[in-house]
Formats: sequence, structure tokens, C-alpha cells
Amino acid sequence: MTAAKPSVLVLDDDASVRRTMRRFLETYGYGAVDAVTYEDALRLLHNTPDIFAVILDIRLGGAHTGLDMLEPLRASPEFADIPVLIMTGGVVNEAEEALIARHRAHLFYKPEGFDTLLDFLDQLTGRDRLA
Repeated sequence: MTAAKPSVLVLDDDASVRRTMRRFLETYGYGAVDAVTYEDALRLLHNTPDIFAVILDIRLGGAHTGLDMLEPLRASPEFADIPVLIMTGGVVNEAEEALIARHRAHLFYKPEGFDTLLDFLDQLTGRDRLA
């Protein structure tokens, strides 16, 4: 079992999504740090202790996508096995699906809701929020 309050990094360029995810995660006993850009997310990963999982939005404004995080995560021994949850509100093409699968990430669609994501995180941490 990990620390009592596992931290989750959320990368999303939409401020309302980041704010909602942070509140939702914290309400259910997770720590949350959020990033707007690919560069912010990499910096936070290396400077924030005990990040248990990463939630990435695929479509970001700017030069990078959330999927661009997969390669550096899996190439780093420190983060090679970190759970990665990919969120998108859009269509994922075959190449993106293959990239997600190759890097052992898990795909979630934003309309599924945050409960689905939270249930998955609970399974990864072995937590039972109903107990």
C-alpha cells in the first residue's frame, strides 16, 4: 500500500477541469497537483515527492500533447511503472490508441465522469472509500 494520501498529477490546459479534478481528488482522500503545460508537468514530476499516478489530457494548447508525456515517463526508471490515465473529450485515432497501449496507459473519455476515474485509482491503491 502506498502513502495514506497518494498524490496524483493532473495535466490539463482547461482551468475548470483542473480545478474540478483537484477538488474531486482531494474530497476522496487523494493529494493533487496540477499542470497546464507539458513542461510544467515534467517539472512537477521531478520536484514533487510521492506522485502515485498521472492523469493526462490528450489535447493541450501549445506544441505538446498529453501523449508526449508517455515517452519520458516510461524512459525514466523513477516513473517507468507509474499508472498513467489518459483523459480525452475527443476522438482517439489508431496511432494514438497504439501509443497509449504501447506505454501501458489507460484511456478514459471525459463523458465517463470522474467517478470512473476515481474507482480506477481506488483499485490501483487498494483503497475502499465505502469502508
